Amino acid sequence: MGKIAFLFDGQGAFRPGIGKELYTAYSEAKKIIDAGSDILGYDLKDWLWGDKAVQTADKTSIAQPAIAVVSLAYAAVLKGKHIVSEIALGHSLGEVTAIVYCGILSLNDGLKVIKKRGELMEHGGKEGTMMAMININASKLQEICTNVAQATSEPVVIANINAPGQIVISGSKTSIKQVAQAVAREHGRGIPLKVGGAWHSPYLKDASMEFSGFLDTITFNTPVNKFYSVVDHAILNDPDRIKGSLKQQMLSQVDWVTAINNITSLGCTKFLEIGPSKILKDLVLKIDMNLSTDTTALYTDLDVLAQKL
Repeated sequence: MGKIAFLFDGQGAFRPGIGKELYTAYSEAKKIIDAGSDILGYDLKDWLWGDKAVQTADKTSIAQPAIAVVSLAYAAVLKGKHIVSEIALGHSLGEVTAIVYCGILSLNDGLKVIKKRGELMEHGGKEGTMMAMININASKLQEICTNVAQATSEPVVIANINAPGQIVISGSKTSIKQVAQAVAREHGRGIPLKVGGAWHSPYLKDASMEFSGFLDTITFNTPVNKFYSVVDHAILNDPDRIKGSLKQQMLSQVDWVTAINNITSLGCTKFLEIGPSKILKDLVLKIDMNLSTDTTALYTDLDVLAQKL
């Protein structure tokens, strides 16, 4: 089968209807989604494909647990078919989902952590926004962000390095507008993102501090599967170090390019996006078009995917 890396989806993966076919077709998925509802204290089905689903994307506190549960449901079905990861990692929210998948957090504690993370981010980052920057390299963009932040006295940082020439900035609306103007002068362009706030930016400093305190009440376990930290860019095995890494994660840059290149160097030959999207699959191919990639989102019959793997 070759070494396979599981890539867990971030918040941008949500769309109304996710998880419904999975829930109906597979008992493992039904068990996870029902358990998630019990832990969270509300019926996830309402927010995934029910009457409330059209509101979910605008509620970070709901969207993050919803996506995590659907991703874990996919992983549970695959485990029943003897498909497990050599290494697991995730993009932003997906990093916490990967921690749950690897057994570092129980499902109960993991969903409480994700719920708390979503609530804090929903309230903490509203002052700012995010924008994707196309066709500009990271070093030049960093220079522009630094200069604009100094000029405006309002934060703007590189939040995500998703693929070569595809970088996301996060910060104040004023600073982001000025960065976009400077990028246009360099023949790049900015694409505004519909997000709930300025994720992975200084606007989340207070939220990050509160999250850190909350994590101190949670038990972290030794991983059952290998976990790659996108914060530390290393495979972490020590529960205390993983907890420390997660405390930093809300403010840390998501350098997806470095993560995928590092995982490739560790001998993984296949990358499987775990979740309801193909965003990460597409990003992997932009990083290296020769890599083998796939996503659970493209399969209504996961037996077909299992056979391919």
